[in-house]
Amino acid sequence: MLADAYSRRMSVIAGTAIIYLAWIGQGLVPLFVAIAGFEILRGLGEAFTHGAVEAWVAGECGDDGLEALFLRETQLTQIAGFVGLPIGVVLATVDLRIPIVLGGALGVALAVLLVFVMPERHHPRRDEARTWRATVGTARRGLWAVRRSALLVALLGAEFFWGAASEGWDRLSDAHLLLDLGFPPFGVTPVVGFGVLSLVGTILIIVTAQVIRRLVQRVDERVVSRWLVAMQVARVACQAVFALAPWSALALALGFLNSMLRASFYPLFNAWLIRRTDEDVRATVLSTTSVASAIGQVGGGPISGAIGNSYGIPLGILSSVAMLVPGTLFLARAVGLRGRAIASDVEEARATTV
Repeated sequence: MLADAYSRRMSVIAGTAIIYLAWIGQGLVPLFVAIAGFEILRGLGEAFTHGAVEAWVAGECGDDGLEALFLRETQLTQIAGFVGLPIGVVLATVDLRIPIVLGGALGVALAVLLVFVMPERHHPRRDEARTWRATVGTARRGLWAVRRSALLVALLGAEFFWGAASEGWDRLSDAHLLLDLGFPPFGVTPVVGFGVLSLVGTILIIVTAQVIRRLVQRVDERVVSRWLVAMQVARVACQAVFALAPWSALALALGFLNSMLRASFYPLFNAWLIRRTDEDVRATVLSTTSVASAIGQVGGGPISGAIGNSYGIPLGILSSVAMLVPGTLFLARAVGLRGRAIASDVEEARATTV
């Protein structure tokens, strides 16, 4: 909302600074109450950045080629993680707080750097008065854009269930490997074992993003839409079999595949969603979908956790898979609505030419 009404650049910079200041606070004050407070602060920072980054990129670079651009961003993020992860593992063996504080300091330095190097040459509301009235008007337009579009409503439902599913998976998948399947083997400590796991996953994600980045430049929107649905269906299958896998090797393979699908899905999905949204309310609409995901996480995470605690971690993971299914169905509906809209536009164009 603030990004669309005032400045996407400043929203990104402010959000980045807040997020990493919260990291520093969590590392320096290892008390539950303090960590919870800093987590709320971090959530505020996330609210500033969600949607603003993607809308800023689209405004500066245009809508063409967004899929390839977002996939490249995924690759660069993974490469940075590949470099930083071994350092973090080594520092964590000394004190778990060191990589948290150091990472926060680097993030704050990034926010300061962005003040000097991040441009904003295009903002759809640059010439309008930047007042609270304009901000409220932007919020209303963004919410109205969602309410009047059956496609965006369907995507809002998809994000809600994806958020509900992600919280259970993110919290329980590593616990399943550690407690149920005996990972890591050979007496390796969990910090080192999961660090190696992350490095391997990072390499696979970089390679996968490069392959999809090349393929997406050769196909049209309808093919990308089908890919999005197929990726989510494949994730449902991967997570379900992961929960039931009797061997750690099989579970690891499925976990890697799920990570590859997940990392490649969101760049394509964000580009696809941006093109469905009016330029002057993009950040607001994208932020609204993020809020739906966050609400889903708050509701879905405790449910999966309670099931895992009472009936075993595999059933907890399966409960999160069950939440992923309706999200996939909502996405399929949105893709179907978009397909019908494209077909209608084609028919109108043909009728006009005749």
